[in-house]
Amino acid sequence: MLPEPMKKSGRSIPIREHRKPTTRPAWTEGRFPILGLLGCLVLGLCLASCALNSGANSDPTATPPLSMATVMAQSAATRAEATPDVPQVALSLKESDVQIEPLPLRAGTPFSVTATIHNHSGLNAEAVPVYLFISAVQEEIGFSPFVQVLTVTVPATQSMGVILPVHWNLQGGEHELWLQVNKVPDAWQSRLPAQPEADLSDNGVLLNLLIDPFDAYTSELCSGRTDVEIRPEDVLPEPDNQRVMVRVRNVGNQAVYNVPVVVLGNQLSGIAYTPVIPPCGGTVALYVEVDRPFSPGQSLTVMVNPADWEGSLAEDDWGNNQVTVDAGLAPGMVVPAGSGLDDYDFRITSADIETPETGMVMVTVHNQGTRDAAMVPIRIENAAGRKINDVIPLVQGNGQGVVAISVGYLWTQGGTLTFTVNPEDAKEGYPETHRDNNVATFTLP
Repeated sequence: MLPEPMKKSGRSIPIREHRKPTTRPAWTEGRFPILGLLGCLVLGLCLASCALNSGANSDPTATPPLSMATVMAQSAATRAEATPDVPQVALSLKESDVQIEPLPLRAGTPFSVTATIHNHSGLNAEAVPVYLFISAVQEEIGFSPFVQVLTVTVPATQSMGVILPVHWNLQGGEHELWLQVNKVPDAWQSRLPAQPEADLSDNGVLLNLLIDPFDAYTSELCSGRTDVEIRPEDVLPEPDNQRVMVRVRNVGNQAVYNVPVVVLGNQLSGIAYTPVIPPCGGTVALYVEVDRPFSPGQSLTVMVNPADWEGSLAEDDWGNNQVTVDAGLAPGMVVPAGSGLDDYDFRITSADIETPETGMVMVTVHNQGTRDAAMVPIRIENAAGRKINDVIPLVQGNGQGVVAISVGYLWTQGGTLTFTVNPEDAKEGYPETHRDNNVATFTLP
């Protein structure tokens, strides 16, 4: 039943009649508006994304999103993998791997150091430095240590022996030897850099060397206890000077000194005493002045260490101690070859001088004589007149001797140094006939 019409102010207000809506475009009829459709689509995508994220967070096995730090770390690791590490060597050297010969070591005598280097890596150890350093425990003024550095290549997983010759006049006494492989002082790294290696604790050894001092008084090179001799060719009379030159030979194995040399003739005599004569062929030349003049052709008897002389040395062979000669040699005659004054004949040239380091010179002196010479004096002088006096511990007969001398006091770039071996005015020099080859000059780099 319909309600009665409402009444207001005495008037009746009828219910408005439903009218047909205004006509719209045909494309909107019966469909949602396009904007609404798009909005629903966006809303649906958002809801789906949230659902996915929610599901991912609830799954413990899901991979969480990467942070920026993690991404950068992973990138650095990738770059490191692209650049491989530098291969490292694995070398070792121990005391039992070092051999020194010949033994015993003698002052001034060359020797060699042999080192066996082990390569524990599967890679070749290419151009690794080997460093050898020898120095005296108590160094004297003018002493120079021996330093040698070279490079070697040790095959993979193998051991290799390296021979290092020591051509040096090391003086007698206690020395220390450092031998290191792939391990050099920092000052050498620019020239001979070491290879990468994880453990360097087994790359070097330190040895004590005891070097026997040069002994000019005893030798094992010849037999016999004491034996001096004189030959006819060892006597050179000088009638005009009223003297006789005599050469005395020591063929025993012990040095002799203060040995009497006696010259006897017709109503004349003379005596002189020898200085120290080294063993095993050592000789000394001396002059015996006689108390009366003698003429050419006069017979002279020369004796060394006469057996009936009071206090004479006991010898193994007395039969070679006396000769008789005629004083028939012309005055001023030169000493013939082989007369004994060629025992020492030193020679030095500019080619024998090197500069291994700034302020250091290495000098090789040759001895064309037959006898070894110990502590041979050498003098070095620059253009300003400054001098350094040093010695060569040993110069072998028919051989050579090498010495290193610090000349920083004389060093001037491009300057000239003059080297004189066995100077005539040296206090402890050697008798020498030919001195024209005892001086050499050298221009510093």
